[in-house]
Amino acid sequence: MKKSVLSLGIIMSTHLAYAGGVSGKDAGKSGSVSPTELSDTTITLQEVSIRGNFCNERETPLNLTTITPQDIRLHFTSPNYVEMLNGVPGVYATASTGSYGDASLNMRGFKQDNISIMLNGIPIQGLTSGSMYWSNWMGLAEATYSVQVQKGMGGSMLADCAMGGMVNIITKTGNGLPNGSFALSVTDEGLTKGVLNYSTGTLRHGWNVDAMVSYTRGHGFVECSDVSTFSYMLSVSKLLGAHNTLVFTALGSPETHDQRNTELSAAEVEKYGRGYSKNWGWLNGEKYSIGRNHYFKPYFTLQHILDGERFSMKNSVYVAIADGGGRSTYGQKGSVPIISHQTPDGHIDFDAVQAENRASENGSQNIMLDYLSGHTQAGAIASAEYLITKEMKVLGGVQYQYYDTWSKMKVLDLLGGNHWYDTTSKQNVGVGDYTGARYGRTTHHASGYIQGQYATERLTANIGASLFSGTYSRHNDITGERSRWAHGFGGGVRGGVLYHILKGNAGGNRDLSVYLNGGYNSRLPYAGVYLASSDLSITNDIVNEKNLLGELGVRASWQGGGAELSGYIASWRDKTLTVNITKRADEAAEKYNITGMNALHRGIELAVHQRLLPWLRAKAFFSTASWRWKSDGKGVTYDSFSGETLKEYKIYCNNLHVGDAPQTQAGLTLDGRIPLSAALGSKAGALYFNAGWQLNARMYADFEPSSRTDEDAPDAYRLPSYSLVDATVGWEGSISDGLRLNLFACCRNLFDAHYIERGIDGMAHDLESFRGYWGAPRQFSFGMRLAF
Repeated sequence: MKKSVLSLGIIMSTHLAYAGGVSGKDAGKSGSVSPTELSDTTITLQEVSIRGNFCNERETPLNLTTITPQDIRLHFTSPNYVEMLNGVPGVYATASTGSYGDASLNMRGFKQDNISIMLNGIPIQGLTSGSMYWSNWMGLAEATYSVQVQKGMGGSMLADCAMGGMVNIITKTGNGLPNGSFALSVTDEGLTKGVLNYSTGTLRHGWNVDAMVSYTRGHGFVECSDVSTFSYMLSVSKLLGAHNTLVFTALGSPETHDQRNTELSAAEVEKYGRGYSKNWGWLNGEKYSIGRNHYFKPYFTLQHILDGERFSMKNSVYVAIADGGGRSTYGQKGSVPIISHQTPDGHIDFDAVQAENRASENGSQNIMLDYLSGHTQAGAIASAEYLITKEMKVLGGVQYQYYDTWSKMKVLDLLGGNHWYDTTSKQNVGVGDYTGARYGRTTHHASGYIQGQYATERLTANIGASLFSGTYSRHNDITGERSRWAHGFGGGVRGGVLYHILKGNAGGNRDLSVYLNGGYNSRLPYAGVYLASSDLSITNDIVNEKNLLGELGVRASWQGGGAELSGYIASWRDKTLTVNITKRADEAAEKYNITGMNALHRGIELAVHQRLLPWLRAKAFFSTASWRWKSDGKGVTYDSFSGETLKEYKIYCNNLHVGDAPQTQAGLTLDGRIPLSAALGSKAGALYFNAGWQLNARMYADFEPSSRTDEDAPDAYRLPSYSLVDATVGWEGSISDGLRLNLFACCRNLFDAHYIERGIDGMAHDLESFRGYWGAPRQFSFGMRLAF
């Protein structure tokens, strides 16, 4: 590993991640190195972890981008973890609602449930729906050493949900020498963040301890968006001889934050501003948010890495126990929703809500709940590779995951009433009591794979096959009843070839290579599809989704620069969607099951970077795509208890654009570092700057396919294109031996662009009926980092 990767101070990098065949190792060369860096000969635990979890960009027939430690530091003040991925062609990462920690990620037109998220090679997203609640992982940015984005089918044979791609996150481990840092930042909105890191370096007998604590307090540009979180990471590593490494990691982030989870209309934004939120009002003289979230998900892993000459292994066990909840409104059937009671300034009129509840003879019509939920997630992974000859090796692995969820609703506030009538128990309940159903789901997921690889100096080729099985059950936590078990099986094959037309090396010599990858996957639907109803029934007629992916690319590098051009196609068939209809306890439960949905995603991506001057680097990217639904579907409404079909109807989506992400993107970044030592002395340090521009265009509003029952309905509303410019300036230098100071200032949305980030299509498919979230205005942040 090049020593520039291990810099402890801020090295100026870029808003755009390095691509075009240049790895994170080479990316760090844009700046000077810290005096506390390790020597080239030191083998560190961090290096072992990288080798065990990342693909080699120069030898793998995949489209890869590595986010370096320097890139991550540039996004220190970003409100959401995934925003550091912006600038990778085909990736769209936003703050979603505008609330701190709430984020959405799309890759090549696919949403989060079709993107694999791996932490140190372990899958961490939920098995019920594939969702990734990034707010549960606040503080992860401070614990992250590097991130590798693998677009398309990804490099892990054990991840069966990667259609858009894979995000593999590597946390910090040992770097050889003792070191530490303290960082502090503040935004013009009043959000403060502090982070303390310390590493013991390699101790006697190969031990190393890394620790991080951080906090975030304040609010963002959205009204009533307070956040309070404490985060920690502890990594204890041990080298066992020359080839074995043990790494124990503990992560956690107990947090509380207010959510804006009600979309806005254009008229509301024009009247109240883009930071407007309908999710709060004044209750008993204090601000009260109906969307306050609290959650804690401690996560523990133990990994063993054997890095041998011919035989290597990577084994992991992990467990996470999540517990939390969030405020939610709950109303009797036919009552006016809380959010519809508004004051003249557009906020919730709790006085009117309380008056309505007091006047009701049947108890409160609207109350506040704490919707409590949690899960236990545990698993084990064992994988190995064996070098048969110098050119050939075989790889294999197995994985088991256990995922058990629970949920319940606790009455927080009767809002002026004297009781709440629980339709489940048919009893009156009060504050502190539970109401409604209490269900959970249990999932057992197992998979295995075998893969062969052939590699020479110029050619790398691999092919592999995998099998997956899932077993799902639902449990009623009031009665103790459990549904019958639903079972599913799937599998896939994937492979790729990379050929170096010109063979260079990582030092910057000319290199030209072409690669081709492809795969087919018969994928199991998530547990939420098998167990979609609000009772103990199993969804009927579930079929596997079929995914067919392919990509062709050309990668070139030369002294001071590089480029990558690729084209991809992804065919997604038999997508199953389930839409619940909420029913009262004394009525027949129904649900929609939508089948026969196909989509086709195609696109071209280009990334280029070039050093223009010794102190200046430029990078650019462009991507254009066509993501469309390619069939109509069938919706079936059936009784959850008897399975009897109640009605069937046609869904018309053929040739409609897939929404929720821009299908055309472009970007340009200038990244400079100007040493001051020649003019002011050796301790004068350096000035640096980073300016990035990004265009997002041809983006359509998201929509629920079940709503498309009109054969002549047009495309979803096409959102206006928009451009954003972000800029960072700073100074870094030594203030004494072994002590470095970094001062920086950042501006997001420098020219205060007014734009829509995401939203839901309306009945008229126009701006007037559209509901969504507008992006943040111009924001400033300032900070310092002290490294020792």
